[in-house]
Amino acid sequence: MDEGPIPGARVRATTKHGGLTVDEIAAMQPGMARLMDELSRRYWTLFYAAKARNWELASYMAKEAQKVLKTASVARPKYAEDIATFVRDTFGSITAAIESKNWPAFEKAYRNGISESDRLHDKYNKSFLRFRLPDHPPEWFDLAPR
Repeated sequence: MDEGPIPGARVRATTKHGGLTVDEIAAMQPGMARLMDELSRRYWTLFYAAKARNWELASYMAKEAQKVLKTASVARPKYAEDIATFVRDTFGSITAAIESKNWPAFEKAYRNGISESDRLHDKYNKSFLRFRLPDHPPEWFDLAPR
């Protein structure tokens, strides 16, 4: 017997802090602005980790950035196809360069990612959004290879 969907306001989850409805949980999910802020910080760190030849940290940041993009494609399904292409093509090239520890290939792939980001922002009428790589590494990481 098919009962149909249950309204999110009626479905509750219990946490150690109390109960939440599915609708309340959904409202807490990050939007694109919060996700892109995290992505830009990871992309920034990724560059300087690779530049310092800390390929392990660069690999980690690339993987974490891709997780952010996966969340973004769930949060905003209208972008899912373009995000999947960006992950496959841009991060595919970045990851290959990291795996081969090839700085020139990495830098080319990385800068292509910035151009591709600009193109996608243009496509979605968000031309005012432009990532610019800071001229210094983030201060909160020791970028030296281990």
